[in-house]
Parts: sequence; structure tokens; C-alpha cells
Amino acid sequence: MKNKLNIANYILTTCLFCAFYVFTFDLVCIGKISKFNHIWLGRCTFTVGNEYLNCMINYDVFSLLIVLPILSITSYYLFKLYHKYALFAPFLGFILFVLSIITYWGLV
Repeated sequence: MKNKLNIANYILTTCLFCAFYVFTFDLVCIGKISKFNHIWLGRCTFTVGNEYLNCMINYDVFSLLIVLPILSITSYYLFKLYHKYALFAPFLGFILFVLSIITYWGLV
């Protein structure tokens, strides 16, 4: 049972790194050409001046503030258990992020 929880923690940490990359990428693309069809399309429907961009920034920052503490806790337990093998989680999260971007843009 404990082995399954450790594997679930590793998968959760990898997915949280992917979410961290998604939200930071979305935050970086604010106001740029790649911001069309962003992840907050349904949430920020008004387009009055900079209010639209402020709405997207607020959602990205709020999401990062949720992801970072959870990521810190899961990474701490992952480093306690796997030591140097826990360093693969950010790389696997980045690969998952790249695959999600490629799949979203229809390059696959």
C-alpha cells in the first residue's frame, strides 16, 4: 500500500510541475499574439481596456499561489523518499507540458 502511495505522490508531483509550467507560460504570454484561445477564455469574457488582461493575470497568479504550496509539500516528501531520483519529476513535468502544448496546437 505504501509503495502505491509513493508512486501516486510521484505522479502528483509531476502533474503539479506540469501545471506550474502551464500557468507560468500563460502568465508570460499575457498580451502577446499567442494569448488567443488561452486557458481562461470562459472566465474573462469582458473586453474593456486592460481589464481583460488584469482578469487573466489575477487567475494565473491565484492558480500559482495554489500550486506552489502543494508542490512544495509533495516535493519535500519526494526528496525524502527518492533523494536524487526526485529530480526527474520537474523534467517529466516539462515533457508533459510540452506534449500538452503540442497536442493543443494540433501538431500531433
